[in-house]
Amino acid sequence: MPPLPCLWLRRRMDEGGEGMSLGQKIGRLRQERGLTLQEVSDGSGLTPSFLSRLERDKVNISVANLRKLAQFFSVQMTHFFEGEDNQQVGQVVGVADRIRLSLDDAPVQVYSLLPPNSDLETRLIEARPGGTHQGFSGRGSQMVLVLEGCVRFVLGEEAYELQSGDTLFYRDDVAHSWTNIGEAPASVLAVSALNSRDDR
Repeated sequence: MPPLPCLWLRRRMDEGGEGMSLGQKIGRLRQERGLTLQEVSDGSGLTPSFLSRLERDKVNISVANLRKLAQFFSVQMTHFFEGEDNQQVGQVVGVADRIRLSLDDAPVQVYSLLPPNSDLETRLIEARPGGTHQGFSGRGSQMVLVLEGCVRFVLGEEAYELQSGDTLFYRDDVAHSWTNIGEAPASVLAVSALNSRDDR
């Protein structure tokens, strides 16, 4: 299956009122944790020079590399785009407030459904016929629910054909991908239970 084109996240200003850029948020999180650029590099696999330029908003970052940083810091990817944590008991993420994690014209659209700092990472993934979604490697458990359509899901060397309403559970550290094999658009709900760094 051909991989999706590289997805790039543009630097985006924080909408929570502080006006912090993506790079500034990453730098602040690193400093709050008392970490050096080298320590973040060792844990994420990204070079210190890239991290330094990222914190100074000199470069963009791909979705895959942003996920590496999110896993290293044990936060959701949406943490880097949202304002300070909402102190209300409940938090609503409206359709218009979903964060898109894919390019506008990509054959597969990925949306984050939950606010930052949740113990779950929940994504809505929509694919055109023939569209393929490559899974990210991680450390946790994942459940996928096919909301509509028919998809072929590959876990390592195993393959499953799932119809609307079917659920699949697996460990997220297994290489995985799925393809919309139907003639109509397909949508999948993916829910991951995030492990803390201490558990990895």
